[in-house]
Amino acid sequence: MSSTQLFRVSGISLLLGALISLIAVLLSFFVNPSFTAPPATFQSPLWSTHYSLFFTALALTLIGLPALYVRQRGQRGDRLGFFGLLFIALGTFLALGMAGYFISVLPMVAAKAPQILKATLTETSFSIFPLGGTLFATIGTILLGIVVLRAKVFPSLVGILLLAWAVLNLLGFALQSGLLAMLVALLSTLASAVAYGWVGMILVQQAGVSGEAAYQPQTALR
Repeated sequence: MSSTQLFRVSGISLLLGALISLIAVLLSFFVNPSFTAPPATFQSPLWSTHYSLFFTALALTLIGLPALYVRQRGQRGDRLGFFGLLFIALGTFLALGMAGYFISVLPMVAAKAPQILKATLTETSFSIFPLGGTLFATIGTILLGIVVLRAKVFPSLVGILLLAWAVLNLLGFALQSGLLAMLVALLSTLASAVAYGWVGMILVQQAGVSGEAAYQPQTALR
């Protein structure tokens, strides 16, 4: 895949991920997305819809992130950016596993064996998914935000928004549920959506410029 194709595909992926993440967080105002919610919540169609959108947004963002690293490669913080991307990938894989469990397994357990639901979520190794996902994603995003600020390839506001997301994400994880938690989740999602959506637009524009530059010599030869 050429750099032009990589930037275009990744940019579109980041834009779609940002849009879907905003839709997912808005749904959280209509259904409690916390795993401490009542068992009946897990059987709600909104629960599965929310986490399906969450899963999709995460996957699309993960697909688009390598281009962000490639675009900054060779600039200040190159190695830091690699580790940031690695930590984000680890955190995202854990979050994807959690979302997949919430979509496919949790509703069935809530319907057929609600008495073991609490033990399944709190007394097993399941906690490694939300805890590990939050920890790795936060560390990775902090590193990535620092690299964006240092490399100056993307607007500095992108780096600031990524750092803001990291702080808000930790705060939201600590709050877990309630109106304040939903507001924090909304703010953190807005921060990441604007940051990654902005990067996505820049990558798509970069792909367009590169494509035109590659096309013009061919036209001249004809």
